[in-house]
Amino acid sequence: MRFITRKIKEQNSDTIICFIFENDNKKSETFKYIDELSNGLLSKQIYECETITGKFQETFKFAINENLKVLIVGLGKKEEFTRQKFSQCIALAARTAKTLSKNKSIAIETIENCCQSTNINKKDIAQITLTSARIGLYQFDKYVADKNKIETIELLSSNIDPEIEKGAEIGAFVSFAMKFAKDLVNESAQIVTPRYIANLAEEIAKEHKLEAKIYNKNQIKELNMNAFLAVGQGSINEPMFIHLTYKPKTTPRKKIALIGKGITFDAGGMNIKPASSMLTMKSDMTGAAAILGIIQAIGKLQPDVEVHVISALCENMTSGSAYKQGDILTAMNGKTIEVDNTDAEGRITLADALCYADYLNADEVIDIATLTGAVIVALGNNITGIMGNNQNQINNFREIAEEFCENTWQMPILDELKDNLKSEIADFKNTGGKSAGTSTAAWFLSNFTKSKSWMHLDIAGTAYLDKTNKETLFGPTGVMIRSLINYILS
Repeated sequence: MRFITRKIKEQNSDTIICFIFENDNKKSETFKYIDELSNGLLSKQIYECETITGKFQETFKFAINENLKVLIVGLGKKEEFTRQKFSQCIALAARTAKTLSKNKSIAIETIENCCQSTNINKKDIAQITLTSARIGLYQFDKYVADKNKIETIELLSSNIDPEIEKGAEIGAFVSFAMKFAKDLVNESAQIVTPRYIANLAEEIAKEHKLEAKIYNKNQIKELNMNAFLAVGQGSINEPMFIHLTYKPKTTPRKKIALIGKGITFDAGGMNIKPASSMLTMKSDMTGAAAILGIIQAIGKLQPDVEVHVISALCENMTSGSAYKQGDILTAMNGKTIEVDNTDAEGRITLADALCYADYLNADEVIDIATLTGAVIVALGNNITGIMGNNQNQINNFREIAEEFCENTWQMPILDELKDNLKSEIADFKNTGGKSAGTSTAAWFLSNFTKSKSWMHLDIAGTAYLDKTNKETLFGPTGVMIRSLINYILS
């Protein structure tokens, strides 16, 4: 997909998206332009006939002539306007415009033309516009014969300045990272094996000139990642461990390690899942998909931050060689784990990945994982649970996540939780019952990192939707990718 910034009168699409606030007569430059082309008929329909009043996500389709159509989208009341509502309107607008466009190109006005009084700077406006448009247009059509794609998005403004250009550049790479991750999650587990992702990581490293370390089963064993190895031992597809590094050309001001959970299929192991619960378990590698998308965007945007992405990749299957309840596993740092439930496998693989990250001496460590069903019970499907050991880090990240339209909620990690994981024969059990499941899992992970700035993102509820929300279609969401990229850039 191509992204182009254009002045309004230079637009070259057959569908233009324009925005209005509820019961607001202020007209944007784009609106004035297309109204002039309609000889005032557009204004008459909206302001005299009140065909559309501008209520939130209200839409009105209008044909200027045979070659140009307009989609007017309501933003709701100006005093209730937020970045997230804007993102939701953009996604809906793009999805609707797709059904109108014949030349596979749509043009979208920037909101700064619509309301100069918004508290969003032009760079963020451009980024949100392009990112959210691509969210709205996303479809996984690899196996579909009838493909209907928008190939070009034009971003219209009366003044294309460097701030808009920079925002558009970031938006382009953020949206690519999200599409990459969603495509990888949508692909079937018969294709996306640990080896497949490892090969993909090597290709990404070559394309973006990244350092790459790819470890096979024997090399993983030499690193003493015995906890991680146990999870994958029931599958015919051997585990892999990947570590890609982006280094800026100048001295980095910070070093960040991103760890993505990489269970390419989770059958639950010997604690096998019900059949209905396995339907979306190809998505249990969403964390790994996310960090591979992120590192590509970072490779293009080239911030002055050193970024490491790490994932322990395996399948959690049932077989004669699978690990079992009651097994004692020894992690890379020497701590032992009694297996209470083989379906709580993600935290076991992350334990070794966190230990590995300690050797990098990173300033910050962040893991992103589809970890607990408990987070869905607590927060639903639109809020990501966030935990960690550095409040400043959590505060900064949550502020950026809100700026880029993603919901988070901090949950506690209390010392009292250690009683939930008490084992009589090992340092810990890997599960602690139904109570406080999300926080208990985070407390477990905290024992495998020495970082003083570690943050854990539990995306089990937000990584994959079973029904469309106001912004995103059902299926993989690419959650936290835009927040993490902007956090790194900040």
